Amino acid sequence: MTLIIGVRCSDGIVMGADGAATLGTIYGQGTVLQPVKKLQNISDRLMLGVSGSVGIGQRIAGMMGKMWDERKFASVQSFQAMQAIRETLGPVLIQEIRYATEAAKLIGPQAAQQASVTTAVLALPIGGHTHLYSFGCTGEPEECTDQLPFVTIGSGQNLADPFLAFLRAVFWKNRVPNTGDGVFATFWSLKHAIRRNTGGVADPIQIMKLIKDDHNNFVVKELEPEELEETDQAIKAAEEHLSRFDPRQAANIPPPVPSAPA
Repeated sequence: MTLIIGVRCSDGIVMGADGAATLGTIYGQGTVLQPVKKLQNISDRLMLGVSGSVGIGQRIAGMMGKMWDERKFASVQSFQAMQAIRETLGPVLIQEIRYATEAAKLIGPQAAQQASVTTAVLALPIGGHTHLYSFGCTGEPEECTDQLPFVTIGSGQNLADPFLAFLRAVFWKNRVPNTGDGVFATFWSLKHAIRRNTGGVADPIQIMKLIKDDHNNFVVKELEPEELEETDQAIKAAEEHLSRFDPRQAANIPPPVPSAPA
């Protein structure tokens, strides 16, 4: 069970994840939840979050690190990077699905699916700009845009997507969020999912940013517990403010008088 969130911002990328890993048997029976960091910092330049098999996620991280070290993303456009990653991930993910088809005959389709279906979120700099991609279970890519600046994957997606859309409508409106907005929305959405989920998505919350350093280079920075506590306090303040809102009183407020033309 997992929830990973990515937000494309005007000054970088924000990614967040819950911190519960479910250990289980080969038959898909969960045994215990263990705390784990689900976001990976690759070469201090890439952020990766994977939902699905831990082993497949480790291989994806290795492949992305190798592509970065070999400068596969240098002097390319975004669509070319998407295609290159697709050609790298696709065969591996499709092969796992083929293996699962055979395994399903022995351990059942549900357990086989849990062991093989993997999705990912990746953030990296290309050509002086940051890009946020999601990759489906066969490696098919999609890039976040100004019109749809966030992506979620994992079992908590059904809880996070509507809440993120609500926060976007309230706080971002018709603008692209900055990384401060992204951290606030990502943390609050993760808290919301952890509170409402019946199991599998749990603390601790992990947040990373891909932002420019003092030398104008994009680098990965993981937020420290003290920084997360500040965001948590801001969320508590927002919730307290909302709890004092009286819709009956607001309904009696007359609409604003339009200003006279100059």
